[in-house]
Amino acid sequence: MKTTLRTRKLEELNWMEFGRLVPKKTDTALLPVGTIEAHGVTGLGTDNHIPLSIAERIAGPVNALIAPPVNYGITKSLLPYPGSVTVLPDTFERYVFEVAAGLADAGFRRIVFVNGHGGNTEALKNVSTRLYREKKTYSLVVDWWTLCAEEVRQVYGHAGGHAGTDETAMVQVDHPECVRKQDYSRELAFTVAPGLAAVPFPRLHHAVQAGRRLSGLRPGQSRGTDEGRLRQSRANAAQRLQTLERAGRCLSRQASAPEPGRPHVRPSCAQYCWR
Repeated sequence: MKTTLRTRKLEELNWMEFGRLVPKKTDTALLPVGTIEAHGVTGLGTDNHIPLSIAERIAGPVNALIAPPVNYGITKSLLPYPGSVTVLPDTFERYVFEVAAGLADAGFRRIVFVNGHGGNTEALKNVSTRLYREKKTYSLVVDWWTLCAEEVRQVYGHAGGHAGTDETAMVQVDHPECVRKQDYSRELAFTVAPGLAAVPFPRLHHAVQAGRRLSGLRPGQSRGTDEGRLRQSRANAAQRLQTLERAGRCLSRQASAPEPGRPHVRPSCAQYCWR
């Protein structure tokens, strides 16, 4: 049965409302997790905007509350870009575990980490495993860009990437003011080919071009956002969000009728300790 709430945001409830809701009417928390780092012409908080937007759309279908986000994560290769911020991996992992353990102690039996940043994934998997071992709380780590990879190919005809088609379109849905087209230049886009690693990522034009010569990449094979990608419609991004909503409903049904020992999402898309 669908539960109608005044708000789905935990921070907007008072303690009496929370006590009436958790765990009697809902025992699931969505915890958006991201970081602050360069994303081409979209905001430094892109990895925070997207998971929060997703959480706001799926909270109703999965009957969950949205916990306040963890907005600082593990930024590595993009750290030298102005405005990028990081925390040490062990600090991040310990902190997120304490947050999740606190939510478990507050009455949540299921916690979904809605992750917006690939650099957080391994640490979140560790948190998920520890959370079950120590708290017997079921959890799920969702990397939305992996979960939606096929939809991106179907809509745009190619895969996304960091500050690429998929992320830029997702930002356009709820934060169009954060897509600064006037700052765009084709020289911002580059690809890190398999087998190559750079710290920091190339920033200057000559470094980008040198990397392309070494890897044999053509200028069109770029990582980032070109003018055509910036013109992608909000409707297409909204279609992907609808896919996530449907996935959320499916997850909710599966969680309500668990089959022990069986995962309910594709392992390639998420780490799970969920029944």
